[in-house]
Amino acid sequence: MTGLEHRLEAVRALGRTVTARAAELEELALAALGFPRRVIRADIDLAARRLAVFGDLLPALRGREALGSVALALPGNAILSNPVAAAGSAYLAGNQVRVRFPRRRKEWADVVVELLRDAFGTAIEPHDETGAQFLGDAFADPDVGAVLVFGADDWMLPYEDAARLSGTKVLFEGPGKDPFLVLRGANLAAAAGALAASGTYNSGRACTAPERVYVDERLHDRFTEELAEAAEALPTGEPGDERTWIGPLLAADATRVRRQVELAVAGGARVLTGGSPGTPTVLVDVDQEMEVMRAETFGPVLPVLAVADAAQAVAFAEDSPYGLGATVYGGPDWVPARLARSHGAVHRGETWLDHRDRLPLAPYGGRRRSGWVWEWRGDRFTRWDGPRSAVAELSSLEI
Repeated sequence: MTGLEHRLEAVRALGRTVTARAAELEELALAALGFPRRVIRADIDLAARRLAVFGDLLPALRGREALGSVALALPGNAILSNPVAAAGSAYLAGNQVRVRFPRRRKEWADVVVELLRDAFGTAIEPHDETGAQFLGDAFADPDVGAVLVFGADDWMLPYEDAARLSGTKVLFEGPGKDPFLVLRGANLAAAAGALAASGTYNSGRACTAPERVYVDERLHDRFTEELAEAAEALPTGEPGDERTWIGPLLAADATRVRRQVELAVAGGARVLTGGSPGTPTVLVDVDQEMEVMRAETFGPVLPVLAVADAAQAVAFAEDSPYGLGATVYGGPDWVPARLARSHGAVHRGETWLDHRDRLPLAPYGGRRRSGWVWEWRGDRFTRWDGPRSAVAELSSLEI
């Protein structure tokens, strides 16, 4: 068995372990994270399915070799599928893998690190220093070939000089403010149900959740009625309840959501349903310049803006510093093709939840301030963005 085959089998074995321990992991995550049980359960299932199809990544490694050591700064809202996909990709490529979770997630981080260490052995190196110290040490260590960071764009941008001077490759995955377009020809009931579910997934605490909605004005009233009905049907309650879709928000998240909704209402928006943190909220009569349409909300809020036609919807969708993903229901074929220039992933007639269920290891990555790669190519330091394969980017071409 080659080294690559051995690593692939270790990844698959981790998938079997996740499946076997799914009920136990669900209870541990519920206690540590406080996310809704059904969200945790779905994410653990996704983790197992991702690990089971890691063999599909082997073609991306053809003609490539390990970087040596890579550093992963994982996000605080991650459960299991994101950490095992990131660490598994780095490990499959043959690297030593430094792993850090935010300190506020230490209880759950310890569980995930134990899983990774049991599967991948000493190739996994857990770290618990501050984020700044973790990155500083990675940039200073010539053995670290790349860092993969999930976080805030404002926090990451100042590290460009460190990346340039050290020569360390940086893969950054940042915030989203994803648009959801409902255009002529859309099935309004299907679009409304899809938006309500995908926009409030994990109580809206997903960077890929749609956070701003553009609807053809001829469809607006009928669509918002459908959307309000779909949102009101989403169960709210305690995280441990099997039915709960939207659970309580952390204090900081609740404060941000409340402020954005109050500012929107003060500016002329109307609350169609909801209105308080922890409830599915639909806003109408919003303006493109409102904070709720510009800044990441990270809560279950769906602001809807009426547009004249597909061209105006696209113009508004592109009018953002962020470009993680976009969703389109109805409309002409040119719309998703155009949005692909400004957004990392464009989903037509389905949501990001549907997409990841179909393609659990699809390339991922945003554009603009939603994500980028810094790296030296020859004698030129470059920045590029768009969907990318982590297993390929965490390896290098053989010389």
